[in-house]
Amino acid sequence: MMRVILAFVVVAIAAVSSFQPSSHPQNTRMDTARYGLFDGFIKNMEAGYVGDDSAYQKAKASDEQKRAAKKAKFEAKRAQGFTELKDVKQRTFAKMKFGAEEEDDEPPAAPEKKKLFGLF
Repeated sequence: MMRVILAFVVVAIAAVSSFQPSSHPQNTRMDTARYGLFDGFIKNMEAGYVGDDSAYQKAKASDEQKRAAKKAKFEAKRAQGFTELKDVKQRTFAKMKFGAEEEDDEPPAAPEKKKLFGLF
């Protein structure tokens, strides 16, 4: 009986101690960072973004130039002034077909009657 109780206590202590954190934690994340397993991967990912002559910096500079050109064009248009409705003197109409020539405000002339066999 004493052996059974002693065995039960030993098993209980072993089970409880297996769930307790050990005195020296083994952090696998720190080991990975320490040995630099992903350094090459990170370097390849950052390759296009690091430095002044990188593709990212070139694209950013190009976008900035485009924005500046667009802003200058807008400022020129603003200095020239915008056309307002009160400034319009003539009526204009939307074109119904692409590439259609402009027509006058006059209604189209009445079409001639077709003749039967060119005689009547």
